[in-house]
Amino acid sequence: MNPTVNPSAWKIDNYKFVEKAFDLTYADRMNKLAPILGDRTIKSIDMQLTGSGGYGELQPYDGNNLNMVEKHRGFNTILTPQEFSSSVALGRKQVLIDKSGECRKTGAVLGNAAAMTVYLHVLRTIGGAFNEEKKGGDGVSWANAAHPVASKGSEGRTFVADEEAGTFSNLMTATLSVSAITDAQSKANRFVTPDGLPFLCEMDTLLVSPELEATAKKLLGDDARLDPESANHGANPVHGMKYIVIGGGSDGFTGKQWAVCDRRLMKELFMIVYNTRPEVLESELDNPLKQLFTAYADFAVGWGDARQIIFSNPN
Repeated sequence: MNPTVNPSAWKIDNYKFVEKAFDLTYADRMNKLAPILGDRTIKSIDMQLTGSGGYGELQPYDGNNLNMVEKHRGFNTILTPQEFSSSVALGRKQVLIDKSGECRKTGAVLGNAAAMTVYLHVLRTIGGAFNEEKKGGDGVSWANAAHPVASKGSEGRTFVADEEAGTFSNLMTATLSVSAITDAQSKANRFVTPDGLPFLCEMDTLLVSPELEATAKKLLGDDARLDPESANHGANPVHGMKYIVIGGGSDGFTGKQWAVCDRRLMKELFMIVYNTRPEVLESELDNPLKQLFTAYADFAVGWGDARQIIFSNPN
């Protein structure tokens, strides 16, 4: 008697090829944004991304009475992950003809789809900074001339601005240039935290639209050790800064839009929050000639503060 034939034998080991290609492709695509983007995995419905806050400067001590202080609060932003998925069915014949090649191709395509989904949400968040309808935890858009400096605290999960603390602007209209970058850096050094302390930052990374990439190379590249805008071609004060192009398709920065940011603080205050990091899942089908693979992710993207980045939207 002939041994029993396993109709699903052709599916064995397919998953490992798909999964490996998926993981490698996803990581490769997301590396571009890694310098300015933090991430966290949570096991709850949502997460509050906390902005800056503190207790202010220490007060003189009289040797007897303690100085009791209250915390000056920033704003929290609530991020609620959303589910995304795409599925692909592989046929028995296409796998048997080229098992590893077909599986790797499927894993790579699904990995790219997952990466681009997250990537586009990041671009839309940055590019949408100028949209006044897209508000953060402080009640205004990310790029705004009137960010509240501090809050009085929260009513439920909504934070109330402390009007007495004033406002600050992280929005400019200057065209990208060496002087505009240095102006933005100077502006940032005048920011204060909600408790009135200097906001220590280093605006070391330039974000540009695809249309401004050539300008960024000219201003920051290896051949820009001398200031191209200076009459005497003195030393270029922004030479050596890194830049990242924020744009793809119709998303991200457009035209003359640009920003300068502190990459270390961005990773703390600009975040992807995952309930489930992108992964590929294998499912059984009733059809023995098909094998189903599903790319799945559950995430949200958002920002918790506006001091670590200054935007410019030239007219």
